[in-house]
Amino acid sequence: MLSGGLKLIQILPVNDTTATHSWMDSYPYNAISAFALHPIYLNLERLAAGTNQLLLARLEPERKRLNALETVDYEAVLKAKLGFIKQIFPSQKRQTFESGDYQRFFAANRRWLAPYAAFCHLRDTHGTSDFNRWPACSQFRAEEIDRLASENSAAADDIGLSCFIQYHLHLQLKEAAEYLHSRGLVLKGDVPIGVSRCGRGCVGTARAFPPGPTNRRAA
Repeated sequence: MLSGGLKLIQILPVNDTTATHSWMDSYPYNAISAFALHPIYLNLERLAAGTNQLLLARLEPERKRLNALETVDYEAVLKAKLGFIKQIFPSQKRQTFESGDYQRFFAANRRWLAPYAAFCHLRDTHGTSDFNRWPACSQFRAEEIDRLASENSAAADDIGLSCFIQYHLHLQLKEAAEYLHSRGLVLKGDVPIGVSRCGRGCVGTARAFPPGPTNRRAA
């Protein structure tokens, strides 16, 4: 890259767009969060620790199949990655959550991370990101989020999983950016020009985001 005179790499938005768990979420400008990164970008080889590398080896045939396709099978890639992450989360969460680096990350990002994680839990629990159709928590009040995120909550593991994913995405993006900087390259990230009307940024703040006539509701 350097020998060719390249000085800057610009990427499309890498924000989480997961509203329906389908190919419809592949559009990078329909983010459900202005802060959260998309789980599809998580490098599983860098994530898996210890004996979980053996579990990752079982995914190798699927990895090769997906990489051999002419175009990205968005749904299959996301399903494979999330399936593996959920498989190793119980054995790796303690090491992650007890680390000083994670605790500093969470403290610095709690304002958006906890509500985002709660939003993901509610989206999957109710089968839709359209918070207007949720039977509970549709107003996304602070006390509701605190209750969901408490250690004794039935949602604690779901919420913890989203925090776990975001922390490791943060580490991997930071590492990639630092590598490029060490090579004298600039990494420029594009920013979504809008937000999903059924995303975390709109729930509980509907007055700030009145729906337009062309907006479509997520399934």
